[in-house]
Amino acid sequence: MRNFILILFLLNPTLSLSNNFLKFKTDSVWTSPDSYYLSRGKVTTLVNQSQYKNWVAGGINNLSLTLILDYDYILKKGDLEWINRIDGAYGIVKNQNESLKKNEDRFELYSLLALKNKGRWSYSALLNIKSQWANGYEYTQGFANSQVRTLKTKFLSPAYTQLGFGMFYKKDDNFWFNYSLLSARYIVVNPIFTESLADGDSYFGVDKGKTGRFEAGGIFSAYYKTEIMKNMFFENKLNLFQNYLEDPLNIDIDYVISLEFTINKFLSTNILVQLLYDDNAAPEVQLKEVFGISFNVNF
Repeated sequence: MRNFILILFLLNPTLSLSNNFLKFKTDSVWTSPDSYYLSRGKVTTLVNQSQYKNWVAGGINNLSLTLILDYDYILKKGDLEWINRIDGAYGIVKNQNESLKKNEDRFELYSLLALKNKGRWSYSALLNIKSQWANGYEYTQGFANSQVRTLKTKFLSPAYTQLGFGMFYKKDDNFWFNYSLLSARYIVVNPIFTESLADGDSYFGVDKGKTGRFEAGGIFSAYYKTEIMKNMFFENKLNLFQNYLEDPLNIDIDYVISLEFTINKFLSTNILVQLLYDDNAAPEVQLKEVFGISFNVNF
């Protein structure tokens, strides 16, 4: 798993520290030479459609719509800095002759408090909450080509809450990383998913009849954004968790890559890729990719 994480970075051709502020000074409000606050957000509506008529090779008509929220708030006063980020997304897809389904569902709150130590290093305290907005279903083929859906997840089930203390490195608002050596994670689930489990089975790591699971470990999180060419932005968000209490070499990964090509103030093309690995949720690496034309509103 450690080699796999290293490969992720080696295959990233744009992980260079030569780029700088990306309009940081114009987005920030400086209240004194060593104090400022930054508030910026974007709502993205991503649309993707496929339409076929008399197409010999075949195909399925479909339409998908995804709403994405990104919001950053940073407050700095002297040696103290507070970094906050909210990420949210919800998407639906309609395939021909099928019912409406969701194809994207996530929200995350990331809050980090940093007290300057030396140079670009600071002591840090981290709070991170991740879950989803709506019910999630597994679809199987039923009688007479009907679809049977089975409830697998709900709002705040599972929900991950992480708290950690460690060290923080920041070059600027577009490149930083944090390592919380002393951290705790609590996974909350709805009891309807654990009451009927067989003995020895678990739901996102939570045992039969329980509603939560405690883990102690280390958290590594990083953020990097750069303009790789004019009007093309590449963004990386990485979160790793190592459970000291169970299988410490089996590291959980949440890696989100975003490539955006800006057409004008409101339109852009976007590619979003998310890679997940959590053996409590699934034994294999999970991969999701979304591509489409988007309408953007900045605030």
